[in-house]
Amino acid sequence: MQSVAAAWLVLQLSHNSAFALAVFGAFSYAPVLVFGLYAGTLVDRFPHRDVLLVTQVVSLAGAVLYAALTATHTITLPIVLVLAAVLGLNQALYFPARQATVLEMVGRGELASAVALNSTAFNLARIVGPAIGGIVIATLGVAACFWLNAVSYLGVIAALLTIRRRPLTVGPPQTALQLMAEALRYVARTPILAGLFLLLFVAGTFGANFNLVLPLFTRVVLHANADTLGYLFAAQGVGSLIGALTMAAAGGFLLEPRRIVMGALLFALTELLFVTVPGFTQTIVLLLVIGWSFAVYSIGTNTVVQVRSPDRMQGRMVSLYSVLFIGVTPIGNIWAGIVAHLFGPSAAVWLGGVLTGVAGLGVLAYFLTRRG
Repeated sequence: MQSVAAAWLVLQLSHNSAFALAVFGAFSYAPVLVFGLYAGTLVDRFPHRDVLLVTQVVSLAGAVLYAALTATHTITLPIVLVLAAVLGLNQALYFPARQATVLEMVGRGELASAVALNSTAFNLARIVGPAIGGIVIATLGVAACFWLNAVSYLGVIAALLTIRRRPLTVGPPQTALQLMAEALRYVARTPILAGLFLLLFVAGTFGANFNLVLPLFTRVVLHANADTLGYLFAAQGVGSLIGALTMAAAGGFLLEPRRIVMGALLFALTELLFVTVPGFTQTIVLLLVIGWSFAVYSIGTNTVVQVRSPDRMQGRMVSLYSVLFIGVTPIGNIWAGIVAHLFGPSAAVWLGGVLTGVAGLGVLAYFLTRRG
């Protein structure tokens, strides 16, 4: 809900500026890009549950500030950008801590299903939140979304307090710089991870820009309002949920690297079809497929990264995943914002599909030439 509300608030404050929306995305995700790998070193050195608790308290404070400033009409675009940057820094810690906690709780034997179920919970929120968020904005206003989000963190914090603190798997004493260098060397020595990370960088930078493109697409192409935007986000979320359930049911079958790349290629192909969309119904169908294929691809990549990484390196490896999956969003948003401003939102989706498809074919060819 907060994602929809914040994007809509930026559009209101900037008078529907695509550039302002791109800058907001940059402030939201640049901290993950800049500090993501360093955040992974913190996750590897402190109890994961404690790190998660800190991130949720910060998220609660951010939601309250959003709500209070919006309700009192004192919110401005610079304030929104500052809040976005603080919460983005918080996200840099949250994502690897959450993922590392999953492995810590279930072990490697159940990791594939656990990551898929973790993604299922996330995508359920993506379905319910944006749909309700669009309706709440239309009926009660933007501030109500922020208040509801703030209240929800009380339940999250209470749930985290029920998780036991676990001992860490500690390696030899190293500085943060040494820890980051060790993680990068490990990826370079593991060709499967190197190929998947390369494709993740291209898909995350150029292909996965729907948080930026959909608000513009809703207003410019469909000529619709906030409730329609909520339905579009929800459709993508439903597709992602089905993809997560598919991964949970398939177990290790879809974790073969070449099959993971095929998911990225389907995602790219669907993006290419997106530019031919004539109306709302066709948009919904394509967003379902886009959500499904990207979930299969991203969950598969996430699982392989954790399975092939040592326990003491989980935070750093998942942080590298988050840098290439989430942290590159500022670069992608600025790129997509420029393309959308010059050629329209559909062109940004189409070019993202082309670049993702080319990278996917290259990585697939590389994997096919490898034995086994």
